[in-house]
Amino acid sequence: MLVAGTWWILNRHVRNSVAHSALADDKPRDSDIEADALASSLKTTLNKLSDQETFLQALIDADPDGLRVMAFDGTIQMANQAYCRIFGITMEEAVGQRCYASSHGRSEPCAPTLITCPLHEIAVNGSAVKTVQAIRLQDASERHVEIHAAPLTAPDGRLLVVESIRDLASDIRFSHEQKLSAIGELAAGVAHEIRNPLASVRLALQSLIRLGEAGRLQESSLMDYLKLVDSQVDKCIDVTSRLLRLSANQSGQLQIVPVRSAIEETVSLLAFEAEESQIRIDLHLPAKDIAVMVADGDFRLVVLNLVQNAFHAMPTGGGLTVSARADEKWVDIEVADTGIGIKSDVMSRIFQPFFSSRADGVQGTGIGLTICKGIVERSGGAIHAISQPGEGARFIVRLPRAAMN
Repeated sequence: MLVAGTWWILNRHVRNSVAHSALADDKPRDSDIEADALASSLKTTLNKLSDQETFLQALIDADPDGLRVMAFDGTIQMANQAYCRIFGITMEEAVGQRCYASSHGRSEPCAPTLITCPLHEIAVNGSAVKTVQAIRLQDASERHVEIHAAPLTAPDGRLLVVESIRDLASDIRFSHEQKLSAIGELAAGVAHEIRNPLASVRLALQSLIRLGEAGRLQESSLMDYLKLVDSQVDKCIDVTSRLLRLSANQSGQLQIVPVRSAIEETVSLLAFEAEESQIRIDLHLPAKDIAVMVADGDFRLVVLNLVQNAFHAMPTGGGLTVSARADEKWVDIEVADTGIGIKSDVMSRIFQPFFSSRADGVQGTGIGLTICKGIVERSGGAIHAISQPGEGARFIVRLPRAAMN
């Protein structure tokens, strides 16, 4: 629309200028032909600009996070569709509006002493800014977002600020969906673990019924059967407890988590799957338990995802080793497999969202490692992988060590 309007104005201006020039010089010249030639050239240039503008808009619209480009007075110069979705507005309502009106429903700029204003911080320091803010939506509700802002110099020399806005509510849903997906893969193993003790309980009860009906039930036999039932029920409770600790929808609050017990309980849920896949699991954990600072359910989800990924890398069986070591400040947890390894051209992409390259031929969700990376980094740690094709892979998670009482 902007380019079309510019074309009409320039076309008219060129025709008037050329005609005026012909009259002033009093020279016989075909002003209309000259005007048409100049206007045609301008139209070609403007068409190219329009194509570039369309491509740029499509480019930023492809980003799943909200994007907006602002002048230093807060005027929004450009935005993408994700930004409009987050705020519940149209593109026409977004562009030209002041950032503080769009994000916070204010008529005046935000006070930099009360809120981390990316425009203010970049104006003062000239460097990129990261902050979490509560934004105000059109319906007056609030939503927490993570903002990454950076300075940008436009081709015409103007100083601008680019903001990437991530909806943290979407991140929470994203993490929860991945957790449910990972737990779903445990179904066969958990069912097997519960089925066996339930079968024992049923056999014991059936034996008690038969003895009772035959009049041969003795007190000593009754106590033996009741003790057997009690022990098998304990096994079922233990399995469900381990599963509940893994699936708990936690707020992300950091806790002191004993590494040995959390890893043992999580890996035990995969014992049936490992047996079916002919995978040997070796745990090399400290005899004296050490602890890390992380949300308990999140830590178990990281272990679960890394072990399941290792299983996927060994479709014909193999060996998996989970180990942990610690110094005064950090705890390193390593998950190593004897699978097919990771190609060098894939290594740089394994933590990217929706990237999946499983050796077992199954199309994965491509978000497991992304979630692991997010959990570990939010907890103040780091995660990386070491691998060569054909030589297996090692994933090392480093988390802050916590003092155990």
